[in-house]
Amino acid sequence: MKITKSLSFSGLVGAILLSASAHAVPPTAVSGLVGTWYNTNPSTSSTVKFEVTQVAGGLRFKSYGACSPTPCVHTTVVAYPHSAGVSSNTATGFTAYRNSGFKYTRYSAVRSGAKLRMDSFSTFASGDTRKDYVVSETFSR
Repeated sequence: MKITKSLSFSGLVGAILLSASAHAVPPTAVSGLVGTWYNTNPSTSSTVKFEVTQVAGGLRFKSYGACSPTPCVHTTVVAYPHSAGVSSNTATGFTAYRNSGFKYTRYSAVRSGAKLRMDSFSTFASGDTRKDYVVSETFSR
């Protein structure tokens, strides 16, 4: 016995829509994030400052760690702007990702007024005995 399956018109349209590539549309009004941001805690042992610059297609995130005698570059990576809602073109935050081999860090930043809160989630490579951790810090320009 041969079994045939039929696909309704709405089922066909749904299948086509599901197979079509989805393209995210990031906000392009990013001036509220661009600039050099300084940690409001002068005695931090983590990120002392970071720079956000606008580049073709998005943002660049460059962070500096609390090295001695001067801050050292942690990373320079692409940052992905996010708005406060699906219909807003104004970026109010960003995410960025760093893979240094032994540790993977996800940066999540959200601006509120003149301040920007950044959470850094660090996960160590398999076999590393150090504990994964999160750091939350506040920055201003």
